[in-house]
Amino acid sequence: MVKYQAEFEGYLKKTKLKGNETVEDTIKALNAVSKLLGISISSKNIGSNEDMAEALKRLTEIGKSHDKAMRQYKAAMQYYVNMMNGL
Repeated sequence: MVKYQAEFEGYLKKTKLKGNETVEDTIKALNAVSKLLGISISSKNIGSNEDMAEALKRLTEIGKSHDKAMRQYKAAMQYYVNMMNGL
């Protein structure tokens, strides 16, 4: 679950996404992070680059994700952090 998902979707629609990224895929990736880590995504756990690095470390330790998925997770979390920080 992603707190502020509607706001996140609106943010993504206004933001220039990179390469082949889509709003839908980015939201799916962030929801996958939530499911894999067993957390509800919010500014309390994905609110900074340090939080994002910790989440990526935990995802790597779980070891269920391939490189492409990890890149998608990282990008989705970075967009969320940017939204939370007003970037």
